[in-house]
Amino acid sequence: MVLVFGKNGQVATALREILPGATFIGSDKANFLDPKGVLKTLNEYQPRVVINAAAYTQVDKAESEHDIALTINAKTPGVIAEWCKNHDSLLLHYSTDYVFDGTGEKPWLETDAPNPINFYGLSKWEGEKVIQASGCKHYIFRVSWVYSPWGQNFKKTILRLAQERDELKIVADQWGSPTRAEDIAAETKKVVEMYLSGVPLEFGLYHWRFSDYLTWYQFALNIIEEAQTQGTFLKVKSVLPIPTEAFPTPAKRPKNSKLATTRK
Repeated sequence: MVLVFGKNGQVATALREILPGATFIGSDKANFLDPKGVLKTLNEYQPRVVINAAAYTQVDKAESEHDIALTINAKTPGVIAEWCKNHDSLLLHYSTDYVFDGTGEKPWLETDAPNPINFYGLSKWEGEKVIQASGCKHYIFRVSWVYSPWGQNFKKTILRLAQERDELKIVADQWGSPTRAEDIAAETKKVVEMYLSGVPLEFGLYHWRFSDYLTWYQFALNIIEEAQTQGTFLKVKSVLPIPTEAFPTPAKRPKNSKLATTRK
């Protein structure tokens, strides 16, 4: 059976739409701040495949909630990985572009050395390392700038602000690839189905990208243009590009979050 940790997040919600046979476990039954409870859930269900769609993703709050971020993003995934190793199960885990420091302009390869500049990125990198060290069969999929009709994300924020304000100022010097949660879910389903049908697979770390490289500013313009084409009422009259320095946040953001997808 397929067990999915995460129930209401963006990727988990997308997975629920296309993996009706999987069992979805939310934080009410398996709280990632309680690794022993998660282990109990694994022993109860005995899954052949574990998809970890649970994560601490509050980038700015992570700067002051180190223990919480590390437990959810690294310690508990490590426990899951050890269980998968001991039971010969496959673990699929999602990571982030924020493991990189954002220097340079070239897209990041899977072989490039991580060097996170914020604690969220560090916690996700620690999660990658413990999974790899466990020796379990695993896939780690790094994705960037996830958005969907569900939860909190950049697209929904821009649409809300565009209906409330005459002018928006958007960071124009951070590059990445906007990624639909639905695309992540669809690719995940393909991997699960191949594995369960016995197709030989090369496990490991992969970058996933399903769109062109854009800045947040360009992404915002696309969102607004799409909404206008669909007839959505928007109040906004102008969208202005600004540098990262003009929009200070508790956590630093990498300016180059381009993920190369050369590994297939």
